[in-house]
Amino acid sequence: MLGEATTAAIRGARAERFEDGLPPPPGRIGEAVHLDGYEQFVAQVRAAIDAALEPWLVARVSDARSRGADVGAVAETVRELVVRGGKRMRGVLLAAAYEGCAGVGGIGAVLDAAIALELLQAYLLVHDDWMDGDQLRRGGPSVPAMMLALFAPDRADAASILAGDLAAAWSRRALLQLPLPADRVMSAAREMARVEEEVVQGQVLDVFGRARDAADVERMHALKTASYSVRCPVVMGARLAGASEARVGMMVAFAQPLGVAFQLRDDVLGTFGDSGAMGKPAGSDLRKGKRTALVVDALRDGRAAEVLQRVLGRADASDGEVQAAVESIDACGARARVERRIAALVAESRAALDRVELEPNGRALLARAVVALTERER
Repeated sequence: MLGEATTAAIRGARAERFEDGLPPPPGRIGEAVHLDGYEQFVAQVRAAIDAALEPWLVARVSDARSRGADVGAVAETVRELVVRGGKRMRGVLLAAAYEGCAGVGGIGAVLDAAIALELLQAYLLVHDDWMDGDQLRRGGPSVPAMMLALFAPDRADAASILAGDLAAAWSRRALLQLPLPADRVMSAAREMARVEEEVVQGQVLDVFGRARDAADVERMHALKTASYSVRCPVVMGARLAGASEARVGMMVAFAQPLGVAFQLRDDVLGTFGDSGAMGKPAGSDLRKGKRTALVVDALRDGRAAEVLQRVLGRADASDGEVQAAVESIDACGARARVERRIAALVAESRAALDRVELEPNGRALLARAVVALTERER
């Protein structure tokens, strides 16, 4: 377990502090590092999460193996997915909100909550990849693909579902061992439980693909992605810092539009971004028939709709057909309209942030996070 002892050990390993009270980023000792304040913060949070995740997961896998080889094998696939990488963005938002709301102790104080968010994401990714039939995740085999290599086909599906369930259980375990006042931990746990419910509801909307207009798409995004990618870490950070209900409400007003803008940017990158940087084949969303904001908007245009219908939901669509569909989305103005919507949501989020009473450093970090989440290239 990672309770007070492990948190203290990690703090001790990073005893040197900057003036802002944060631990040094990798390379701080004996090596020049040229990073701005936000990049320093991101590097520090990522380093702390990565350093804590491996021993935490090794302990869980060891415990699982004591219950049987198959149990251990399922647990090991989750460990492999989680330690393989990821931006650790949710932990960054959690720590920034915690600092902004005058939380004490930096990332070390809320490290178990950051681990919980990583495991929550792992649970959702495992089930997502199983439902979508995706074979790759984070530059390696997805958990369902690993299960096919480990078990007979008639057991691999069940093992994939159970791996996601195990990650969800681990997520709650990590959160509930936080060395903070019990009322704050339970408040954060209630938020995470509510978000898990919303993500499942949003996934139902996505799976059935019934979005007819931009409002339907944004409703799905708000439930499926914005809730656990942005609102959950921000609200959990505020609650763990002991923020009042009024301040938490204002943090929600900041996080909600930002989360939708983040997913709309993902929609744009999934269609127009570099496939290598995105880590998935060009046109994969179109071939899967995903009702993204771009697709729903473009389908309103007769000419674009005709081109799109040749590709949507067709796994065997040619690269030429996909490229023609992408060009039609741009030509009909759908891309420009989604970009304008992203800008409007970002403005709404920034205006809400201006109204919240926050510590200066935390405010600056959250303001910079808005840029990082909505102007990224991957």
